[in-house]
Parts: sequence; structure tokens; C-alpha cells
Amino acid sequence: MSMLARREEVIEKEYHVSIYIVIYKFVLGIGEFLLGIAIASFGADIYHSYQLSLLQELSEDPHDLLARVSETVVPNVLTHNTFIILSLIVLGLAKMVGASGLAYKQNWGVDLLVGLTILMAPFQIIGLILDPRWFDFLYLAVGLVIAFYLVEFRPKAWISRVLGFNKS
Repeated sequence: MSMLARREEVIEKEYHVSIYIVIYKFVLGIGEFLLGIAIASFGADIYHSYQLSLLQELSEDPHDLLARVSETVVPNVLTHNTFIILSLIVLGLAKMVGASGLAYKQNWGVDLLVGLTILMAPFQIIGLILDPRWFDFLYLAVGLVIAFYLVEFRPKAWISRVLGFNKS
């Protein structure tokens, strides 16, 4: 039995957490954090390069669908980026901290990650309604399954514990 499989078994027995969930959430957190830093550091350069590429593409084919669609998305991301940068950095850090809490079998790690899932779900659902994509649906579904798994498929008991309704 590999060391990772043994560690997974120990964590699963002691606490309803999978090492794969810890790794998944930590890697997502790193990705979001680094993306926020990259947009903050290189956003203006990327936008300038994007504008040059877009002008060249549209001069070759003024009806290019991909170029026309990107005209509405890319400038919003790269020019109104303060909120996006802060969101990505904070969300990335929160996921890394929550994953660390899970690894150390802390209730606050579960609470943080499930709370982030609940907080982000309405935005993800609205995004799916406005622009349905399989990847976004899969990302939302995996996040919800992980959240339900972390609360042992008893969300009512988790809410009671978090809000302090079942003080013993």
C-alpha cells in the first residue's frame, strides 16, 4: 500500500476528509492565487498584446467570430481587474488555508471550504444560466459534491453546528 493511500485511509477514518479533496482544493487555491497575481503583474502588457493581435486578426477577417466574441470579454477582465484580482487572490488564499485546515483535521477547514462553496454557488449558477458550458457545470457539480461529502451528506446537522444550535 502506498504512503498516499495509507495517509488517505488514516484521514478518512479519523475525519470525514479525503486527501484527494485536500490536494484538489489546495491546487485550485494555488491556481486562483497565481492567476490573480499574474493579472495584477502582467494585465496591462497582456491587454496591449491582445489589442495588437485583435487588430491584426480583424484586418485579415473582419467577421471573425472568435475575435468579435473576445472583444466583449477580454477588455472587461483586463481593464476592470481590481475586483477580479482581489477576488482571485482572496479566494485562492482561502482555499489554500481551508485545505490546510482539512489536512490537520480542523472543523474550521470544513467550515471555510463549505462556506466558500455556498458563497460562490449563486454566482456560478447565474453564470451557467447566462452562458451554459459543460466545464462550468462540472466545476459546480464537483464543488457541491465535495461540500456535501465534507458535511457527511448532513447539511442540516452542519448548519446547526456552525450556527451553534446544538450546544451540549
